[in-house]
Amino acid sequence: MAVEPAVEPRLQTKPRNAALDGIRGLAISAVIASHFVPGGFKGGAYGVLVFFVLSGYLITTLLLKEHERSGRIDLKAFYARRALRLLPALYVFLVVALGMSLLFGRELRMDPGGSLVGSVLAFFYVFNWVDFAGLQIPHSMTPLWTLSVEEQFYLVWPLLLVLMLGAPLLKKHLQGIVLAAAVLFTGLGIAAYLVFGLMSYYRSWTWIAPLLLGVSLAIAQHRTQGRLGTELARLAPIAWALLILVAAYPPTLDSVVTHAVVVPLLSVASCIIIARSVDGATSFSTRVLSLPVLGYLGRRSYGLYLWNLIALETLEHFIHHPALLIACALAATFAVAEASYRWVEMPALRLKHRFERVQLA
Repeated sequence: MAVEPAVEPRLQTKPRNAALDGIRGLAISAVIASHFVPGGFKGGAYGVLVFFVLSGYLITTLLLKEHERSGRIDLKAFYARRALRLLPALYVFLVVALGMSLLFGRELRMDPGGSLVGSVLAFFYVFNWVDFAGLQIPHSMTPLWTLSVEEQFYLVWPLLLVLMLGAPLLKKHLQGIVLAAAVLFTGLGIAAYLVFGLMSYYRSWTWIAPLLLGVSLAIAQHRTQGRLGTELARLAPIAWALLILVAAYPPTLDSVVTHAVVVPLLSVASCIIIARSVDGATSFSTRVLSLPVLGYLGRRSYGLYLWNLIALETLEHFIHHPALLIACALAATFAVAEASYRWVEMPALRLKHRFERVQLA
């Protein structure tokens, strides 16, 4: 194990990567469309997959950069950063959702007992296992399942990374180990679907592979000093075509082909687009992803994700015209997300920077 330096390295600041914010912006737009479009924009369900891949990439990149600069990874600081990034906005959402169910539960069809149980499960990041217990949780709280999947992964992955970086043989084969694990969890996801059916969609094992492919991309980028995006440039149009095709003609989630083929292919396509977005080269896709409107959506994607469904399902009890309902729900979602960004998330992020060794958008 490396000896901890006497002086901690200074924070390495970098400007935000506008293209990465754009990827977040596109992903959250797809998710919101899947909730708001009458009849459902089913392709939007795959927006969460992009978030998983991007999340695996970003977190692992930060951890590898920290290890490269200081010879160690400060796990306490890592978990402090995660808590400051995620918990304040989540807890505000849970308090509001629980308060609404207690005060207006009958009008909004939000069972107070179910809201309380859902809040406890979300507090401990096990929300994605809720239906196994046969519990009735308000539908407006269902977006919390992805947060549980991510945090369960990040409870384990940094620990494993520290162990592997400290063992020369494992460190040497880190890329291969991660890819092998991604293949293993892909198979596990397929087997789980065959046993449990569609409800396996919400299980952690179904989404570990996309997270690990993001991790693998971070390792490859780190070892090639960021040149991987340039090497994959010719594949970027194919990756975009695949994402657009699935968004326009989404395969059903209730299919073994989706778990065996579509999810792995979309995960790889997401990796290619992410790698191309961070290689520093200017291309048509990076110019599109860097558009201010996508950056705005991307920076507020966490609040938009938390609040869009509860805004829609609350207002639908008072507004019955479909177009007016969507317009008012979008306005409410953006208003609350902006308030969350300015007065909850940003103050917490200013504290988060005290625990950073390196910084990446």
